[in-house]
Amino acid sequence: MNKIKVLIAENFDVYRHGLRSILSEAPAVSEVYAVRSAKDLVQAYKKSPDSVCIVSSNIEGSNIHDLMQRLEKVQPAPKVIVLTYSTDVNHLNQSLKAGVNGYLMKNCTTGELESAIKEVAKGKQAFSKSVSQMMANKYVDQAKKTGSVSNKLTKRETEVLKLIVEGHTSPEIAKMLFISPRTVETHRSNLMNKLKIKNTAALVRYALEKTEIG
Repeated sequence: MNKIKVLIAENFDVYRHGLRSILSEAPAVSEVYAVRSAKDLVQAYKKSPDSVCIVSSNIEGSNIHDLMQRLEKVQPAPKVIVLTYSTDVNHLNQSLKAGVNGYLMKNCTTGELESAIKEVAKGKQAFSKSVSQMMANKYVDQAKKTGSVSNKLTKRETEVLKLIVEGHTSPEIAKMLFISPRTVETHRSNLMNKLKIKNTAALVRYALEKTEIG
């Protein structure tokens, strides 16, 4: 995999410089540039549109929806990870609808952040384990209450979907459910067919966006 360029947008000097220092040492990262406002991020992105953007949830000068629109004018489908101190469900929903690729807590480990950057660089999604687990649990609870999805999915498919949303791979899901990886892939395929979704990333987004929380 090619080395990754990273743009950081963070209001607070200590956190911004700390992130830059940490990521400058990451083996997968080639360049790190840090700014303190949404305006500066857009300008930096124009010079390096292939970068993964790491954006503080309270970045100066813009909300996440407007910022994504501004980045999209520079490059379609910008790769953006939001960093936040706490899980504000309204902001999480807004971020997902705006099209962010990742949503991490600011108390995540260095390894978790580096892993998220690599996943997002490959076009995948990345969420803190606590965020993924909360959303998955709420999704399943909502499905049970409304019956909107549970009417379409079998119990096993719902279990597989929950584990996919939590970020588990097919081999991991197979071990957890005591089934073969091939069977997991069959369930994935069935889920995508029933929900008319083309890939796993879209499947995760479907589950998260269909969760009514707040």
